[in-house]
Amino acid sequence: MLLQSTWTPVQWRFVASSLALCCLLTTPVQAQENCQPFNFSQTERAAPAATSPAVELALTAGLLQPQIETLLKQHFAIRQLDWRASPHYRWSTDFTLTAASWEAALERVLQPYQLQLTLYANHTAVVSPAAVTSAAGSKP
Repeated sequence: MLLQSTWTPVQWRFVASSLALCCLLTTPVQAQENCQPFNFSQTERAAPAATSPAVELALTAGLLQPQIETLLKQHFAIRQLDWRASPHYRWSTDFTLTAASWEAALERVLQPYQLQLTLYANHTAVVSPAAVTSAAGSKP
């Protein structure tokens, strides 16, 4: 038994011309190697970090959540905050915190409350209780 193709001559010509054009229009490998390698040197990136000024975070007595939310919107471009911790956390007094960066300032504020912050690329953030690990709770 002889099997015959069900393709029409037009389909064969289309496939053949597509393959021919693909082979003719592809760029040779030698032409793609003109890009210069990216420079990952640490000396260029370390200089601006050393000259960056310290940041000051002014906290007022009151609920912690709205103050953290304002900080994230102003300095981290966060549009939506998912607060999974207790909404009753309070900052006790007016205080100005000085840190090397906004990340460090935020870490210093959240650490005493055992909270962790997760930032996402879609401009959202999640504040949740930090996972507590202890060796005393493990069983042999």
